[in-house]
Amino acid sequence: MTDFSNEFFGQPEQQDLQRRADRIWTLVKNDPTYSCHGRAVGLSAENDIDLVKQIAMTRLQGVCMAEGTPVEAADRRREGLEQHGLKTDQFVDWQGSAASLEAAAMVLASRKLPDDLELVRVDAQTPGDDLAKLDTLTQACGVLLPMGAFIRGLRRPSVCLFARDRNGKVVAATAAVAQFHPDHRNADQAWWGMLATDESRRGEGIALIMGANSMLAMRDLHGLGTFFTGIREGNAPSEGLCRKLEMAPTSDVHLMAIDPDVFAAGRLTK
Repeated sequence: MTDFSNEFFGQPEQQDLQRRADRIWTLVKNDPTYSCHGRAVGLSAENDIDLVKQIAMTRLQGVCMAEGTPVEAADRRREGLEQHGLKTDQFVDWQGSAASLEAAAMVLASRKLPDDLELVRVDAQTPGDDLAKLDTLTQACGVLLPMGAFIRGLRRPSVCLFARDRNGKVVAATAAVAQFHPDHRNADQAWWGMLATDESRRGEGIALIMGANSMLAMRDLHGLGTFFTGIREGNAPSEGLCRKLEMAPTSDVHLMAIDPDVFAAGRLTK
């Protein structure tokens, strides 16, 4: 059997993060407090997330996301993290469910990928060269591709799709992962997104089609019909695409702590 335990992506410091996350996930995957969609291990406690634990995980891993932090608690948490010398990055929580699946079906009923593109789903048989091309695309778009074991569906139920042209160039991507433990209250919810489109193919509506495909594939393959993503406030293109898929912002945010000794820029991605 092929070993995918060393498929890590992004810049060298991002690959090192994924290596650490993979080892940590091996230790904590049976604890519902923790979640992972293949980039880093995050905290997703049923109630308020332990600030001390987030600080410790950040020091250990390099970053740590507090999933679903109520917006009224975000400032206090941010202050606590920054008092310990950590940087923070914040994303608005957007969610969708049945209406999103209906919208995705309507998108695919009326639109299709350009004729020169082929839609491919990543699985255990996908050649490593294809993932290298996918990594090139996502890096160019400021998106971090989750580690191979996750996007191949070997760690958690997932869907990763890419579109390639007739020359074999990967020009678009999307992914979704069931990142929560089966005993977590959000076990039926999938992280969704990782939308990336080559600069030369933007303006063709490809990202919307790709995102609709990954939503419906998660439902059809894994029975998941609720989705969430994180969007930095003011990212109008991402907000607009999500609205087309009947996703909406909630009153929660995803608050990431970042160790500046590991990521000097204070961000994991653009």
